[in-house]
Amino acid sequence: MILMAALTMAWGCSSDDSDSNGSAKFIAGQKPDWHVDQTSSDEQPDWSSPDYSKYEYDMFMKVYLQDELAGTSSDDDCMAVFVGDECRGMSSNRNGSEDKGYYFLLRVYGNRADQQAPLTLSYYSAQQKQLFTLQDVDTFVPDRTLGFDSDFMPSLLSGSSKYPVQRQLTVTLRQNSLSTVMADDQVAVFVGDECRGVGQVGIPFTIFARAEGEIMQVRYYSTDKGGVYTADSTITVGQQHINFLMTI
Repeated sequence: MILMAALTMAWGCSSDDSDSNGSAKFIAGQKPDWHVDQTSSDEQPDWSSPDYSKYEYDMFMKVYLQDELAGTSSDDDCMAVFVGDECRGMSSNRNGSEDKGYYFLLRVYGNRADQQAPLTLSYYSAQQKQLFTLQDVDTFVPDRTLGFDSDFMPSLLSGSSKYPVQRQLTVTLRQNSLSTVMADDQVAVFVGDECRGVGQVGIPFTIFARAEGEIMQVRYYSTDKGGVYTADSTITVGQQHINFLMTI
C-alpha cells in the first residue's frame, strides 16, 4: 500500500509560505539516541525571601514541574514568584507525590495595589544549570490557593534561558512504496550536530532555537529501513509557516 503525505513545519500563524522540495541521503544504522541537551551555565540565583511585615495579603501556589523538567530535577532546585522585579515568594523545598511528580509550595505576598497584578514565575534547575522564567503566569489575588483544587503545571520549559525561541513542528512524510511509517520512527532537527527537537511523524513537537534565523536540518529515522535519512536542503527558523517536502 502506497503511503502519501507531506512534510509540514509550522513556525507561526501563516500557512501560505513554502520551501522547495528536497531529497535526502540515507545512512544505515541503529536507532539513534536523539535528545535536546538543556544543560546550560546559569549561576544559581540569589533570591531572598520577602520581608513579610511589608505586606497586607498573601496567597498560596502549588506548582508542579512538567515531565520534561521533573526528570532532571533535584533537591538543589528552587522556585520564586515576582511582581515586577520584586521577589514576593520563594521556595527551595522540592516536594514529591507518587502519582503527580514534583512540586513546589510558594507563599506569595502583596498589598492592596498588587491585586490582579501579573506574576512572574522562575524555576532554577541545579542539574541543568538553567533558569526558566514565565511572565504573566497568573495574577495576585489575596487569600487565593492556586493549584490546590486542580493541578497547576505551567509551561516553564517555554521560558528557557538557553533556547528562548521555540516553535511547534509537525512532520509527515511523502514515501515510496518500499517504505512504511512505523511506531518507532523518529524525526528530529539539528543545528550542526546539536539536536534541537525530537518527535514522531504526524504529531506536533517543540523545536528549540537560540535565536531567530538559525539554520536547521531535518533527519528521519526509519525503523523499516534501519537507518537515518538526512535532508539535503535546510530550513531557517523564523515567524513564517514553512512547508518542507522530503522525499525518501
